[in-house]
Amino acid sequence: MDDKDRMSKQGSPSDGARSAPSVRRFLRRRRAAVAGAIRAGMAIVLCLAGATALAGDEPAPDVPVAEHIPDSPPTGIALAPGVTFSGYGTVQLLAPDHRSRTQGDPGRGGPGAAAGPGDDAQFSQRARLNLSHLSGIAWWEPTPAWKVLGEVDLQDVIQVPHHADGDGPDSTPFVALDRLYADYHLTDSMTVRAGKFLTPIGRWNQEHSDPLVWTVLRPLISQAAFPTSATGLMVLGSVPLADRWLDYQVYGADGGDWRRSPRSQAFDRAVGVRVSTALDGDLQLGVSFSRFDESDYASTRFTLVGVDAAWTWRRVEFSGEAIMRRGSNGGTGDEDGWFGQAVVPLADRWWAVARVEAYRRPAESESARSRTALVGLVYKSGQHWVFKAEWAHAAGNADGLPSGLLSSVTLVY
Repeated sequence: MDDKDRMSKQGSPSDGARSAPSVRRFLRRRRAAVAGAIRAGMAIVLCLAGATALAGDEPAPDVPVAEHIPDSPPTGIALAPGVTFSGYGTVQLLAPDHRSRTQGDPGRGGPGAAAGPGDDAQFSQRARLNLSHLSGIAWWEPTPAWKVLGEVDLQDVIQVPHHADGDGPDSTPFVALDRLYADYHLTDSMTVRAGKFLTPIGRWNQEHSDPLVWTVLRPLISQAAFPTSATGLMVLGSVPLADRWLDYQVYGADGGDWRRSPRSQAFDRAVGVRVSTALDGDLQLGVSFSRFDESDYASTRFTLVGVDAAWTWRRVEFSGEAIMRRGSNGGTGDEDGWFGQAVVPLADRWWAVARVEAYRRPAESESARSRTALVGLVYKSGQHWVFKAEWAHAAGNADGLPSGLLSSVTLVY
């Protein structure tokens, strides 16, 4: 899924002078750290599996599962027994103001970099009409225990005016492999997933396809601080906890990201876990933890902690996320931020949306934190198409951040 940010390469200045023994010691420490994190992740999985086994045949609590992260849009076409196809297409009209038009090398991380995420389609430096996404999703369920899913996304394949070299690489037309994985349903509370999947950090990254979100502009914290997809293994499921359900996702990746998008960074190695639960039928809470090496930062191991919440009251929805990322190499690549969003119904199919976000990028001081405020309107026509129009205003150290008018029409098929 899409409109991603990436960080700049940050090499260690002493790499060329490092002696062979130092390199071997560094690699041994790195392998030991990765092995320890993997052992910790497996311990979590075994504890969850043990809790499920101890529950035996006792009835599960009579409450809904805490959280459902959809694998596909709400509609689909049956192509054959067990085979379903779905997808969506989005046309965007972007009219940035002077802040988005600020030139430079935004969002590449590292000392002296500007704050923004680059000339991705939704962070345009000029007015643009484009087919931002044409996504196809197919899944095959040969048996109740097995499921194979793949998603291919054609990004910015049509642009008016045409893409030019001065626009930057992030708005170049690209065919992205967003997901390709196989699921095996071991038990009612445990599924094993292998392949390329969306990184389970926060809610937005796993629900970020255009038909499922309220705004054209994606929050910076949902794409800038971590690679948005991973290729590896995941164990996921739900277990009863007292009178609630606890959803869990435990994952590991060892580099080799399939069909990496030029708009996103990639994991060299990563382990992580996300747990979430519903305190009642309307309030959902989640916590994410990850330790990873990122391909754009040499010799730095990151630790990321995130929290997220969503609350619905009648048809009003409040949601928010916060993350903190710290690097092991003297603060290199440290980032943190948060956003809060409110959605209020205006009529049967019309909603108003407002969001505020603050973010601190690498090498920024506390007083140079960037901020973005957004207000917009959304029209949803059943399950098949969505119209969005919004105005974003960037402030603080925000040169290059999205600012101006953003609108889109999404058709689900």
